[in-house]
Amino acid sequence: MTLSQDRLINNLCSLIIKQRSADTPLIVGITGIDTSGKTQLTYELHKHLQTLNESVQIVHVDDFHNPKSKRYVPDLPEADQYYNLSINFDELVTKVLNPIKDQGQLQITLNHLDILSDSMSLQKEYSIFPNSIVLLEGVFLFRPETYPFIDFSIFLNIDEDTALQRAAIRDVPTQGEEVLNKYHTKYFPAQRTYLQIYRPDLIADVVIDNSDWTSPIVAKWPSLGMGEVYHGK
Repeated sequence: MTLSQDRLINNLCSLIIKQRSADTPLIVGITGIDTSGKTQLTYELHKHLQTLNESVQIVHVDDFHNPKSKRYVPDLPEADQYYNLSINFDELVTKVLNPIKDQGQLQITLNHLDILSDSMSLQKEYSIFPNSIVLLEGVFLFRPETYPFIDFSIFLNIDEDTALQRAAIRDVPTQGEEVLNKYHTKYFPAQRTYLQIYRPDLIADVVIDNSDWTSPIVAKWPSLGMGEVYHGK
């Protein structure tokens, strides 16, 4: 089913709200390969949920990047470095996800890595309440470290050619043409292995073909209550 952006956002927000209980934060995992549109979708959901007076908090996996000294190990292939060393999943779990599940809320300020300066100079406040919706967005969310904490999941599916086209627009202006080579040697190989092992295309609650963000195609949607959410054809 092809939808407009606005209708997709409205329907997803309705569906997310239906999953949420009044006394436990709902963690929504939004994932896909690089350039699949995770951040854009997350911001659109955040904006719309706020208009509905919902308590909502974004958690970016990219904010938990390791410094260069830990991300890069010359003896490892680039794809292994990306998958195993780029993100500090232990910190994400210990400081954010686990407290949310154990305590039902979280009030904390964390220092994050500034990628450009390679320093822990970015600060973010996390304010999560028992009725909050947590939008957790990033790559590799179906890994065993993070998947158990996700209550509801959205997978954005695009092919590698589309990813490269978007990378040329998004990444080349700031990183140069050589960044496209990294997609072939680093990002895509890691993503292929991950997608084959954990199959978010099969396991996610919602799967969206996001090749054309202006006309996203819903490939999978929970069957229960689907008619209520779509409000029509």
